[in-house]
Amino acid sequence: MRPVILLQAQLRTALPRSVRRDLNNRLFTRLKTTQSPMQQSKSEVPFIKRKEHVAPRNPQPSATAHAKATFRRGPPEKILIYHAGTGRTVILGALKITTVFLVGASCLILAPAFAIDEYPWYWAPAISAASTIPMIFVMYTSAPFVNFIHIALPVFARRSRETALEYAKNLPPTATLYINTMKVTTVPKLTEVRLGDLVASKSLLRPVSFANKNPVPRPWWKGRTLSQFYAAGKSHQGKQASGFFPEVWEHVYKQIQSNGQLKKH
Repeated sequence: MRPVILLQAQLRTALPRSVRRDLNNRLFTRLKTTQSPMQQSKSEVPFIKRKEHVAPRNPQPSATAHAKATFRRGPPEKILIYHAGTGRTVILGALKITTVFLVGASCLILAPAFAIDEYPWYWAPAISAASTIPMIFVMYTSAPFVNFIHIALPVFARRSRETALEYAKNLPPTATLYINTMKVTTVPKLTEVRLGDLVASKSLLRPVSFANKNPVPRPWWKGRTLSQFYAAGKSHQGKQASGFFPEVWEHVYKQIQSNGQLKKH
C-alpha cells in the first residue's frame, strides 16, 4: 500500500483509532528518516575566508624595467665636464648687464639733457655713441668665455659612473660637446660642436684657448656662429653630483690641444 493512499482523509476516518495511531507512528517516522535535509540559506552558511592572492615580496622585473632602473641609477644622457666657477660667471654677468644699463641711461636720460640750444647739436648723438663703447668692448672680449661644457653619453656608457669615465677619457672624434656661453643680456647661449672639429687657437684681442674649424652656418638674423672659445685647463670642482665629472675635462682639453692649432686672429 502506497503512503499516498493512507494519507487521504476518507480512508483514515474509516479505520479504527488504534490502527490509525499505529499507521501514523510508522508512516511519519519513515518519512522523517527518508526525507532529504533542507538546504541551508545563504545567511546560515558558515563564513569561509577566501585566500587572497599575495604578491611575492621580491618580484622579478621585466627586461625593460630593469634597463630603465639601471640607466636611472647611472649617469644622465648629458654629463657636465667643465664648470668655470660660480664667482667668475656672476661677475661676468654683472659686468655685461651693467654696460647695458649704462647705454640705456645715457640714451634715455643723459643725451636728451644735452639736446637743447645751449649745447651744439652733435653733443647728444656723441654721448649716445660713446656710451656704447664699453658695451661693445665687453661683448667682444667676453664672448668666448665658457661657463659650462657637457658631453653626450651613448647608451652603453650610462650604466655606471665607471663606464662613463672610461668612455669620457677616451672620446672619439665624433663625440658631441655642448658649450654654454653668455650673451650680453646674460641669456645662456648653447653651441653644439664635435670634438674632432675643435683645435687649439689663440687671439691677440681677446682670450681664446680653442676654436671650431667647421662652424655651422646660421641665418643672418640669428647672428654669426660663435667659433672661438676660452676655457681653463682645469675645471672648477663645484659640488659633487652624479652628473658632474670635472676630472674628465683635463683629458678632453689635452685632446683638443693635440688636434692642431689654427693661426692667430
